[in-house]
Amino acid sequence: MPKLSGVPIAHHRALNRLQVSGALPLAALRLKPGQWVRTLRVALHMTQRQLAGRAGVSQGNLALIEKGRFEPQIATLRRLFDALYCDLIVLPVPRQRVAAILAEKTTGVPSRRLWDD
Repeated sequence: MPKLSGVPIAHHRALNRLQVSGALPLAALRLKPGQWVRTLRVALHMTQRQLAGRAGVSQGNLALIEKGRFEPQIATLRRLFDALYCDLIVLPVPRQRVAAILAEKTTGVPSRRLWDD
């Protein structure tokens, strides 16, 4: 995958679409938090050391987060995105349509026992 400033071009495109349309394209939703952190940090011309200092995390942990080798807690992500001038929104994305889930669960099952597995 071609890269621009060490970040895949697809990540830059996702960021540009987000900034222009205000809506997240489906592919952008699938970026891992570390990929978003790196993409935004590079777009803002920030070093890892600068971002780590602003967010109150170590530069080593930030490097691991960006590489996807460390899964940060929500509080850490909130501090990182705050330092990147972004709000963190946790958004559930259903894996399939709700109607399909209900159709699968209700086949031959009385409604009072719908969620008993």
